[in-house]
Amino acid sequence: MSSSAFGGDTWDEASFPVSPSMEGVLPIRGVDGKEDLQKLREAYRISAEIELMLPEPNERACFSRRGCTALHLNAFVSGMRLPLHPLFRRILRAYGLALTQVAPNGWSQMVGGMYLWFWHSFDLEMPLYVFQTIYQPRKLLKKKGRDEEAGWYYFCSWGSYRPLVTGCSSSIKQWKESWFWVSGNWQRVVDDPEPDLDVPSIYGIANALPRYELSRDVVDVVRSGRAWFDGL
Repeated sequence: MSSSAFGGDTWDEASFPVSPSMEGVLPIRGVDGKEDLQKLREAYRISAEIELMLPEPNERACFSRRGCTALHLNAFVSGMRLPLHPLFRRILRAYGLALTQVAPNGWSQMVGGMYLWFWHSFDLEMPLYVFQTIYQPRKLLKKKGRDEEAGWYYFCSWGSYRPLVTGCSSSIKQWKESWFWVSGNWQRVVDDPEPDLDVPSIYGIANALPRYELSRDVVDVVRSGRAWFDGL
């Protein structure tokens, strides 16, 4: 892995996750038992180093269990994989968002943006400053209860920039109800450049991040990636 003129890193094929299907189908309809977690593990090749656990009836995804973090089932359909890619860790950490605070179409923007940038920038990883200039987090719903200021978020385009990925579903029903706990080595891929950058596990209000003036080279990558996607 090495730095680039865009401010990102180059990744070899072994360290980059397998390209997801943007219209994937879950192997299970919900997380109701250990057999469902096993099917999920097999379908998405989740390492044995990552433990998958069912929540107790009185537990909620917005409050962390010690040593664990919550994860929605539909994030996998949107292309998220475990261990978590470093770019997603940087995005979530920068905005102060937990995994389950991001709606499925928000994951589609993160995953789709990452791959379109990778394919059209000569195998480079998208820098965080590019993502936060193109996108801004928008609150989807407020949580009910004592933490009503925290809630769920998606990513929408910011200013004159269009989103890299279009046509993401905004009507996935009951996606918040299907979730489970993960623990172990779920945050770090091979050659992770930021091993100590932990993703929040408790819900919070999204941080406001600055925008940057993108160089012509960066804008060209963004435009070529979007044009390719629009032509599918």
